[in-house]
Amino acid sequence: MIDRLIVIVMLAGLAVAAYRLLALWQVRRAGRVALSDPVLAGLRPGVPAILYFTTPACGPCNVRQRPALRDLLAELGDAVQVIEVDALEQADAADRWGVMSVPTTFILDRQGRPRQINHGVAGPDKLRRQLQAL
Repeated sequence: MIDRLIVIVMLAGLAVAAYRLLALWQVRRAGRVALSDPVLAGLRPGVPAILYFTTPACGPCNVRQRPALRDLLAELGDAVQVIEVDALEQADAADRWGVMSVPTTFILDRQGRPRQINHGVAGPDKLRRQLQAL
């Protein structure tokens, strides 16, 4: 019985490590395209940003992610900017950034370089912590 538990814990650890490596790879990949990507053409220099990939039919996007971003913008005002990208209309942009599901958010530093990625819904507290860590 303990042998099975050890195997389960090891597999879970490997899964977490693989997920973190994937996220790191995705941030680095996005960093190569970020500086010249047309999606970021309206980016205000010197202001951190959240690049938010969504679709019109995404339930979690409409019910949870969009309100979280709205709350964060209400709190931080001009100290942060949100760039929303429809992953269906701009499928080439989603492909360049390596977006596999929505919602996906990238935290961009003041120079427009990606620093964090969130697969799935990220609440306002998590987004705030990620922005403060920049």
